[in-house]
Amino acid sequence: MASEAWPSTRQCNYRPQVYKGIMRTSRNLRSSVSVASLFVLALAFLSAPARALPFDSTAVEIVEFSDYQCPFCVRAETTMAELRRAYGGSLRVIVKHQPLPFHQNARGAAEAAEAARNQGRFDEMHDRLFANQMALNPSDLEAYALAIGLDMERFRRDVASPEVKDRVERDRNIANAVGATGTPSFFVNGRSLRGAQPIEEFKRLIDEEIAEATRANRRGESWLSDRLSANNPALWGYLRGGQVPPKVAPVTTPQDRTIYQVSVNPKVDAIDGPPDALITMVVFTDYQCPFCKKLEPTLDELMTRYMGKIRRVMKHSPLPLHKDAEPAARAAICAQAQGKFWQMHDSLFDNQLELDEVALKKRAATLGLDKAKFARCLNAPATAARVVADMKLAGMVTARGTPNTFINGRKLTGSKPIEEFVAAIDEEIKTAQAQMNSGTAGKDLYDALIEDGKVFSPLDEEVFTFTDKPTTPILGNPKAKIRITLFSDFQCPFCSRVHAPLEEVVAFYKGKVAVAWKNFPLSVHQDAMPAAKAAMCAGEQKKFWEAEKLMFDNQTDLAEIVPNLPERIGLDVAKYGSCMNRGEVAGLIEDDMAEARVAGLRGTPTVYIQGRKFNSNSGYNSEAFRSVIDALLAGKEP
Repeated sequence: MASEAWPSTRQCNYRPQVYKGIMRTSRNLRSSVSVASLFVLALAFLSAPARALPFDSTAVEIVEFSDYQCPFCVRAETTMAELRRAYGGSLRVIVKHQPLPFHQNARGAAEAAEAARNQGRFDEMHDRLFANQMALNPSDLEAYALAIGLDMERFRRDVASPEVKDRVERDRNIANAVGATGTPSFFVNGRSLRGAQPIEEFKRLIDEEIAEATRANRRGESWLSDRLSANNPALWGYLRGGQVPPKVAPVTTPQDRTIYQVSVNPKVDAIDGPPDALITMVVFTDYQCPFCKKLEPTLDELMTRYMGKIRRVMKHSPLPLHKDAEPAARAAICAQAQGKFWQMHDSLFDNQLELDEVALKKRAATLGLDKAKFARCLNAPATAARVVADMKLAGMVTARGTPNTFINGRKLTGSKPIEEFVAAIDEEIKTAQAQMNSGTAGKDLYDALIEDGKVFSPLDEEVFTFTDKPTTPILGNPKAKIRITLFSDFQCPFCSRVHAPLEEVVAFYKGKVAVAWKNFPLSVHQDAMPAAKAAMCAGEQKKFWEAEKLMFDNQTDLAEIVPNLPERIGLDVAKYGSCMNRGEVAGLIEDDMAEARVAGLRGTPTVYIQGRKFNSNSGYNSEAFRSVIDALLAGKEP
């Protein structure tokens, strides 16, 4: 078995599967067959020649070089899925990584996929990454890892490990060595196909290769190796011949020199450094985020290296998937009120696994804070409002995920190497010095530098019209003044988190806001379309929202829930069965998807308010929705 084929295969027809199957059989048998006999059987199977085994029937191997931020790669995934269904055990697909330099999150996504592979969950992570191309920041990757049930400590360790990074880099080196410089790129038994080609092109090559296998009366590993060697000796050398591909230049992200209007309030914010510093470094952090902790030594080094020329400003951006991050942010604010912000800041990062309220109060006592004042502050509405204000600002300057650092308004996302920070700081020092030479006072320098900076609107300017049908599920008053349109997918992990804040918003505005559901099941989610049909059929019996809640609460069990939905939520079985077999239900879903395509929708969840796309950088939470709705109800621009 080729060492390169095993890690990322999308088909499991290897000998270890037979062994596992026999072990399962030994556990389930209720006969006189002994376990020893089964082991003899296993050894016989495992020692038999590969071509003699029925499960070693692979005639064609497609090696795919892909990029998780590449929109054409998503389209190709649908093709690969159809090919696997069409050819069964005759075909396998090997996934390789080619993160392109201009896709800043592609490499991190590839490393997350490989870290998931280390826990045997490559396919699940692979599918989620493609299903959420617009959300591949480090915090998003953690959310997907959590959703598919990975050991999070091991995942974080593996993502940062040299072994995983080297694996992705090797794939990239191989891709460039064999001319796969763009994505997607495919090799069908070594024969090249570039781009998201029509499925007929793949079938033509696959059929030709199967015909060759039939003529030679050969299949399996030795056949695949021989065909790859004949069709593409270079690729054979790297994948099976043990050759080391030549190194290419490291992936570099193009410098984003956009200046954002990241406001600083010296009376409120935690600041370290002189008020007239040439460089203001604003950091949006999350005390439960491992990447934020990893960044801290870099920030400390920068403060030392540029002492007197730099100030650090801390902002809070606790992520929803980190349940203790928001209380930790409040604890930092309360320590600041007693003059010990930085001591609490360091203590929180040093104890990331102990951030519940009890632990926070113990930490406050250890730091010598007034315990009564700290406790009152921790639960004060004003403290929570401080955190919300920082989160709102994060959305306005596109600081989605953590950490996000702004160097005089210029954004650096993630725990970047110190060299990237130094390069940005050195450039911005020159700009700041020129501004001061023009007569700007030091105390006014930062505000002058960001005065014309970019602030992201929570709503796009373009307005789309979405049509309600009698079958369109509506949450709230259908005649409400504010209409929210939600495009969703029952198998999408982030979609499951949107319902609760939208339900809160509908209840809060008491008839002034309604939510219209639109289906957008992604092709990479095999259970999403059946679930969408089932929910719409439940809607015929006035139980759409009961079905929606059940499915989002049990996303990993959709295949079991769909056929059993009537008994789970009390539907008429005959009516449900009749509905599921009617073609017009699929037509209604396709109508929703057609509206989504007109609006340029690419992923889920996607929310429109009054027909304008809601910017997810502002966060899918009730506070973010309410800030927009309040402005619209007041006749103002959000």
